[in-house]
Amino acid sequence: MSKRKKKYIPKKKTNPVVLNKRIEELKNELRLHGKNIDAISKSHDIHITMLSNFARHDIKNSIQSIDSVISTNTSDEITDEHLSSIKLNLKIMRETIENFSKLVPHSDKDNFSYSSLITAVELLNRDNFYENKITLIKENDLDQEIYFSLPFQSVVQMTNNIIINATKALSKIETKRIIKFSVNKDENFLKISIFDNGEAVEKKIENKIFDYGISNTGGSGIGLHHAKYLCELYNGSIEYCPLENNDFQKYFLISLPIINSEE
Repeated sequence: MSKRKKKYIPKKKTNPVVLNKRIEELKNELRLHGKNIDAISKSHDIHITMLSNFARHDIKNSIQSIDSVISTNTSDEITDEHLSSIKLNLKIMRETIENFSKLVPHSDKDNFSYSSLITAVELLNRDNFYENKITLIKENDLDQEIYFSLPFQSVVQMTNNIIINATKALSKIETKRIIKFSVNKDENFLKISIFDNGEAVEKKIENKIFDYGISNTGGSGIGLHHAKYLCELYNGSIEYCPLENNDFQKYFLISLPIINSEE
């Protein structure tokens, strides 16, 4: 028979001030833990939705094109033009499936490259970039491919959360909309800078931009909080950097631990 749990009684001579302080610390830890779980859940839902929309969009259109040829023509009416249309749409479907596989690369050692990360983020946002007339610039001066030994989906989510935030800021301007990736490295970390020329962050919340519930774009205030949480979870960091007298309003600097080659 298991022992009945006894009510907690502080030790004799326990300092009430110290005890109350520890109780408040535990409350804050539980509150932060709950917020991080909420952030992960929300970001995961958004990511799954984007993955689903990515695959569905092209494949659905191709199926409709093939169906229109087959359902409106008899075998005697099928022309070479019809066959070319079917072949083209089959090619699009194959390419879509191949691109989709790039979003979830599999490795026994859970290694993936920087170029795979950027390809995944670009594929996830291609329709969004097109609809919002956003130009994506990719600057890469690395002399060799860089590999991470981190969970791929988590790194995609943290990077994509920055892109989502930038897209919202860009939607508020009428001039040319630009997002730029720039990358460099030191001995142990890859440093990814994500620039945008969208609406600037208000000065009064610059120091709180990663706090839970804080948003400059009218969003939930979860995306940037989650990005910071994931970066720190994997021994990296993320910084917000405002810019003045520049083509861009700001950039976010993500630093992630790397391995030199895919072993």
